[in-house]
Parts: sequence; structure tokens; C-alpha cells
Amino acid sequence: MSSNSTTQIPSAIPSADTSAESSTKGLAVIADMKSDASLAKGSVTETASNNDSNQEKPGANAEVTMDIEGGGSDKKVRDNEQPLVRGKQMLGIMVALALSMFLAALDNTIVSTMLPKITEKFEALKLMTWIASSYIISSTALQPMYGKLCNIFGHQYVLLVAHMFFLVGSIICGASNSARMLIAGRAIAGIGGSGLMSLCFVVIGDIVPTAKSPMYISAFAMVWAIASVAGPLLGGVFADKTGFKWGFYINPIIQAPVLVLIILFMRLPLPQGSAMEKIRRIDFLGIFTVVSGIILFQLSLTWGGQQYPWNSAAVITPLVLGIAILIGFVLVEWKIPTEPIMPLHLFKRRNATLMLIVQVLFGMCFFLFIFFFPLYLSVIKNASAISSGLHLISCMLAISLSSIVAGILITKTGIYRPFIWFGLAMNVTGIGLFVLLGVNPSSGMLIGIPIIFGVGVGFAMQPMLSCIQNAVDQKDVATTTTIFMTIRMLGSAIGLAIAQSILQNQLAPHLLDLLQQFPESKDIIHSFSSNQGVIWQPGVPKDVHDSLIEAYVKSMHTVYLIFLSFGGLGFIISLFIKNVPLRKVLGAAAE
Repeated sequence: MSSNSTTQIPSAIPSADTSAESSTKGLAVIADMKSDASLAKGSVTETASNNDSNQEKPGANAEVTMDIEGGGSDKKVRDNEQPLVRGKQMLGIMVALALSMFLAALDNTIVSTMLPKITEKFEALKLMTWIASSYIISSTALQPMYGKLCNIFGHQYVLLVAHMFFLVGSIICGASNSARMLIAGRAIAGIGGSGLMSLCFVVIGDIVPTAKSPMYISAFAMVWAIASVAGPLLGGVFADKTGFKWGFYINPIIQAPVLVLIILFMRLPLPQGSAMEKIRRIDFLGIFTVVSGIILFQLSLTWGGQQYPWNSAAVITPLVLGIAILIGFVLVEWKIPTEPIMPLHLFKRRNATLMLIVQVLFGMCFFLFIFFFPLYLSVIKNASAISSGLHLISCMLAISLSSIVAGILITKTGIYRPFIWFGLAMNVTGIGLFVLLGVNPSSGMLIGIPIIFGVGVGFAMQPMLSCIQNAVDQKDVATTTTIFMTIRMLGSAIGLAIAQSILQNQLAPHLLDLLQQFPESKDIIHSFSSNQGVIWQPGVPKDVHDSLIEAYVKSMHTVYLIFLSFGGLGFIISLFIKNVPLRKVLGAAAE
């Protein structure tokens, strides 16, 4: 790391609050963890730029240069230095980040529950897919740029801008008087939402050494799980009781205190340089190509098998163009920008490359459950969105608790590979067990199998992030984190497209057989391929009802078996991860 890419570190940092509260008091635990008691031993020393003042005294603790991109004078952090901030400032930052994570996760799950009411209000059933897709596409496409923008402008400003996009988008959605206005608002909110989600991990990666970060990151898993359960329940209440607009207006209400916390506490080291110098550092060509490529790629996956056949020009054209532009993006990043948003040297690190590959497969399998399990419940039990949300509680609690346990164990032991292997193995086991869910599953199976799957997700997700952040130099942590999050989202999009295609292809021959067996119910059978809820309408013969459920369950079993191979491949690839000791100091180069 070069000395001309450093920035000043405040010489006065709040003292650690060593009077720890009870471990059951939520996020306050993060600021008062026992590990923070050791922080008083270290100090951030401010050194002048001349050589004389940079000389170490004999017998002094070894020091390493902390590199935060942006230019400025050298700053050094002693070998026993811990998080860059602590005490009340760390608590304020953690609450702000946790609420930001809560907002992003809550928004997604609330909207999914309110969609039927929204489409009914605007009489726009054909546009229903776009209400969800517009957010996903914009959030995935813009996510890669947030890491590099943090390195150029600083964490506080970038997070505030992300909140502004999310705020404006939410207000537009709440005030919308047409489906198209709502779709535009969702796209704007997605630009900010991707930042709210990814910047939580970016900030922790930049202010806490990887040896200590698992405890902090595990708190986000807990918040995400709570929001994922609360979202469908609140969405149902807003849709049925107060009107769906309040499902969007709740965001500004929560954002108000979050913005205050960000302004007051997130006073982190700022990269130096004038506004024009910082603007010149932005990789505009890289941003344009990656955003264009991801949008076209995701459009093809959104349209394929839903609005248009997979072999239609409307699907093939954006798919081919998207892939071609993404290949062009790699060439651009290789040759043109001085500060690319995706530095290709990251892929020279074995663990970083392996984790990105595993993350694609992990994203495919994880979002398969999130999407298809509620759909399965609605088919076999006619479960409402609220009921499906309640059935997800066991999985979400398992994710939250296992992530916290993994964070504690990694922090205490300093190892992470066994937890990745255990988590991915449990994840694969859970996918395999979903095949046991038949037409009449017991309550124990509906609760127990998601718990096994959730334990796997919780144990794998957090250690994989620690692994990839630890695999790169400190100056690349922010960029690597956002790439990691983007890859997971792309994996989920690819996985859902593959799963839907498999499901439709498996369901089609079953429906043809049922058409021959029940010709008098052809309208119901034809409708079932696109609207599974039709079987619960009054007047559907019981034998047709039961046969359609059995056909659907058999088709889903095929989907799970195929995705079992994807999960297994991810586990096998993870076995080749090297053991790289977690960094105990900020700014240390990856080994």
C-alpha cells in the first residue's frame, strides 16, 4: 500500500466503555463486548509526514501503516490496536447500521405481502412483476459502485446519499397514483436500498479487524432475520387495515433517527483531496458498463418463462447483450481506469476467487427456499402471506442464532474454515430434506427442516464474508465486500430463473396427463400453471384439486434435487479454501 493513499486519523477517539451490559440487551452488547476491554491497551498515534517523526523508538511495539485511500499523511496503528472506533461512538454507528439493514430487509418483505392489494388497487396485474423486479434490478446493478465510492468520498457521505435515494423512492411509492409511478419509485428506492444493505458490512470491514468483525457482523444477521419475519406480518396489516401506502411511508419514519445517528456518530477518517480530484477518481466507464450489463442480464431472467418464452428474441437479445457487455466490463477494468470499481488483482487471491464462486451457488440455493417455500405452503395449505411469514420464523431464528454463535466462536478461536464447511454441509442437508415435504407434511417437518436449513445459512454466511474480507488488503475491503454482495444477488436471480424453468418444464407433462384424465376441468388445469391459487377457488372438484397438488409437489421435488447438486458443488469448492489467519490490526496486508 502506498503512502500517498492514506488519510488522517483523529488523534482523539472516545474511550471504551468497559462496563458491559447483560448479553441479552440487543445491540448494546456490540459496543460493550468483553473483547473491547482490551482496546484501552492500544492507541492511535499521529505521526508527521517527515522521516524523523516516523522513526520508532527502540523497544516500542511494532507498527503497521493503515491505508485508507484518498491521499494524506502517513498514520500508524500499533500491533495491538483493535477497532478504529469504540465505546459510545461504536454503539451509535452499530445502531445506525443495524437500522439501515432493518429498513432494507423490511422494505423487501413488506412489499411482497402487499402486492396483491397493490395490483388490485391499480388494476395492473400484468405489471405486478415489475413492481418487485424494478427494485431488484436497480439494487443489484448499482451495488458494485458503493465500495469504491466509500474509498473516494468516505463512508458517512455515501451512506447518507444511499439513504436519500431510499427516502425519495419510498415517498414516491407512497404517493403514487398509478402502477408506473410506483414502479419508478421502487427503482429509485432500489438504488438506495442496495447501499443500505452492503454499506453495513463495508463500514465494519473498514473499522474493525477481521479477527474481531464476526461478532459485529452477526448482529446484522439477527436484525435481518427479525425484519424478514416482521415484514410479511406488517405488510398484511398495512394492506388489509390502513392501506398499502403506509407500507412505504413507514420508511421515512424509521429513517429520521437513523440519519441523525449517522451524522452524529459516523465521523470516520475522510479521504483527502478536492471535490474535482475525487470526481476524477470515479470509474464512470466501469460503472456504466457493469450497470448496463447487469440490467440487461436481469431483464432477460425476469422476462424468461414469465412474460416471454425463453427462446424468444425478447429474452435472448438482452441476455446475449448483457453477457457481452459484462465481458466488456472486465476488459475495461483490466485496461482503462486507474481506480477500477472491480480491481482484477482481487482474483489473484485464491480465497477471494473461491468465495465468489461459492457465493453464486450459495445465493442460488438460499433464495430458492425464500421464494418457493411460501409458494409451496400456499399450494398445499392455501396459506396466506401472513401465515407463510409465520412459517418462516423457525428458519429465520435459526439463521440469527447460528450466525451469532458462529461470530462468537470465530472471534474466540480465530478460525473460520470449519464453520464455512459445517454451514454449507447443513445447507445442502436442508435442501435434500425438502424433498421429504409431500402433500400432507407434519407440523414437525414444516418447522424442523427449515431450522436445519437455517442453521446452515447462519453458520456459512457470516464466515464467508469474514473469509473474503480477510483475503484482500485493507484498501480493497470495501470494494470486495460490495462485489461479494452483488455476486450473491446475481446468483439468486440466476437460481430463481433456473428453478422456475425446471418447475414449469416438470409441471407441463403432469398437466397434460391431467387434461386427459379430467377434460371437464381443462380451464382449471390450464390456469394452474400460472396461478396455483386457482385450486382453492369454490367449485374445484376434490380429485382435480388433489391431483394438481400432487403434480406440483412432484415437480418441486425435482427442483430441490437439481439444486442439491448446486449446493454440493459449492461445498466441494469450499474445501479448497486456504487457512489465512484473521487480521488482528487494521491496515495489515493480506497474507
